Amino acid sequence: MNNYTEAEYEIFSRLFILKEFSEENLNKLSDINIGIVGIGGIGCPLSQYLVNSGIKKITLVDGDIIEKSNLNRQILFDNNDIGKKKVNVAKKKLNLINSDCKIYILDKNIDLTNLSSLSNCSIIVDATDDWKTSKILNEYCVKNSINFLYTSVVKHDLQIILFNNVKVKEHLCLNCIFPNKDEIDLPRCETVGISGISAGLAGLISAQKIINFYLNLSKETNILTVSDGKKLTIENIIVKSKHECDLKSV
Repeated sequence: MNNYTEAEYEIFSRLFILKEFSEENLNKLSDINIGIVGIGGIGCPLSQYLVNSGIKKITLVDGDIIEKSNLNRQILFDNNDIGKKKVNVAKKKLNLINSDCKIYILDKNIDLTNLSSLSNCSIIVDATDDWKTSKILNEYCVKNSINFLYTSVVKHDLQIILFNNVKVKEHLCLNCIFPNKDEIDLPRCETVGISGISAGLAGLISAQKIINFYLNLSKETNILTVSDGKKLTIENIIVKSKHECDLKSV
């Protein structure tokens, strides 16, 4: 089944030459619905490069408006967008890349009352920089067998990990690694700062992890990718839990 239009084949002509983008794999890409929670320094480049990679369905979730302080790292936005809703502007600009990409939006910050809006997603990406939201999303993904990708950037440092909640042999989730019930005292970008370049790198790595995972290009499950933007180092660490997780029996 051909799920791409002639215009899309022209847009992605250089990409689709790659042997990894077989007809079978293109059909896989066209069926994935990726939920991105947080359209900020990570969510902007992530969504852009997913669309650039031939992804056909994306759900964007964010209740915030664009502020001038966003512009150094949230690359979908510019001065003309200040005061506008992030999801509306992001959808418009992503569709300028590929008008056949279906962009669904939720103009609200995610919480327990609207999590069901993500029920049709193949994978949910946490790009919120909010620990409470991270824990909520992780639990929702475990309970509903939805794959989950956690991202975080502070200063020049990034952490990214993908959890496979669909075909589970051994349980591992964000709660296994950080079992605390209360919010931990972590530095956040509004207090310690954030490099726009490091946020962009996190978005690009997250996009590649998702492509790798769904096209079986490399192992991505339960591998924590950490990077120091200043030193240009990237390390992949195999993660195993030493804690008894509250969500294991869910």
